[in-house]
Amino acid sequence: MNLMESLNDHDVLIRLNTFLLLYFGWIGFTVLYDNIKPYSRDITPLLLKLPFTSYQFVTGALDFVRSFLPLYLLMKAVYYVGFSGSIALTVFFVLIYKRDLQKADELALGYLLTYSISGVIYSIAHVYAPHYVYNLPGFYPDRTYLTQQEFVLPSLHNTIAAFNIIILWKYRKNFITKLLILLNSLVPFATLLLGHHWIYDALAGIFLAILVGKLVRGREIKVLSSLRSVKISIIRHITLFSFLAGGFILLLAITMPKP
Repeated sequence: MNLMESLNDHDVLIRLNTFLLLYFGWIGFTVLYDNIKPYSRDITPLLLKLPFTSYQFVTGALDFVRSFLPLYLLMKAVYYVGFSGSIALTVFFVLIYKRDLQKADELALGYLLTYSISGVIYSIAHVYAPHYVYNLPGFYPDRTYLTQQEFVLPSLHNTIAAFNIIILWKYRKNFITKLLILLNSLVPFATLLLGHHWIYDALAGIFLAILVGKLVRGREIKVLSSLRSVKISIIRHITLFSFLAGGFILLLAITMPKP
C-alpha cells in the first residue's frame, strides 16, 4: 500500500489521531506537573550514594565527548531528535509506510503505558539530572513547559528509544529500519555522555521498555464500527485539525515561560 492509500484509510487515520492524543496528552501532563511536584519526593541524595554518580565521573564523560567535535555534534543531534523525532519517525514507518496495524497498536499501547508509568513515578518521587545537580557550565534550567527537570528516573528518552527498537525489530532487515534502530540505539549514549541522565536512568528506561514490550505484545486497539462508517474526508479534516491544534500546544509549551 502506497503513502496516499494509507492516508485515505480509516484505520490508519484513526490510529494517527490516537498517537497525536497520546503525545500531546503527555505535554499536558508536563504543563500540569508544576502543581504536582511539590508532593513528589526528591530522592537525588539517595541516588548520589551509588557508584558512577560522582562529579568526576559525569564531567569526565562530558569532557571526553567534547574532545571529539564530530562525536559531540552527533550526540547532541541524537539527543534532541531522540524523543519527539524518534516517535514521529517510528509512527510514520510502522503506521503509514508499512501500514502494520498490529505493530501500530502495540506501539500506541506501549506509549500509553510508558507515559502512565513514568507519570506516576515522577508524581511520587523524582531525581535531578547530572548537569542540574552539579551545575555544569553550558547547561541552563528549562524555562519552558516542554519538559521538567524532575523527569529523569526512569529516562523517558531511553524508554521510548528502547521500545521503538522492540517494535521495529520485525523489520530489522529493511535499510530504513536499520537507520531508525541505529538512531534509537545511540540515545542511551547521548543522554549519558552529555550529562542529561545518570546511568541508572538509562538502565531503568531500558528495563521499563522491555516490560512494556512484553505487556503489549499481540494486543490490538478495537476501533468502533461507528468510526469506520464516518466519511474519510471528515476524518482527514479531524486529523488536520489535530495536527494544527497539537502544533499550537507544542508552540505554547516551548515559548510560554514558567513563572
